[in-house]
Amino acid sequence: MHGSAKPRKRLVRIEVNGRWREDAVSDGDLLVDYLRDVAHLTSVKVGCDGGECGACTVLLDGVPVSSCLTLVVRCEGRSVETVEGLVKQGRPNRLQQAFHEKLGAQCGFCTP
Repeated sequence: MHGSAKPRKRLVRIEVNGRWREDAVSDGDLLVDYLRDVAHLTSVKVGCDGGECGACTVLLDGVPVSSCLTLVVRCEGRSVETVEGLVKQGRPNRLQQAFHEKLGAQCGFCTP
């Protein structure tokens, strides 16, 4: 029965886009999967799954990191910001507004 054992979960407390969350995660869970599947933040994309394309980039305590290489448990007590966090009171920030005004496309590979 050793091979069928479920991974143990632990509670982590993380500030995501200015709001504190507490969720049960496994030690091997990646931040990209947590943000997409648990926090339902779909701006974070999986592109290369190796930290090279930038599609999964988020700010961790203000520093850009590849969320596809970052374990959720390493984010305990820390702040994570995604593109969704740029929207304030339902309005896009200056960067998002500029993309909109210039009809910019945002694929996630080379743009913020």
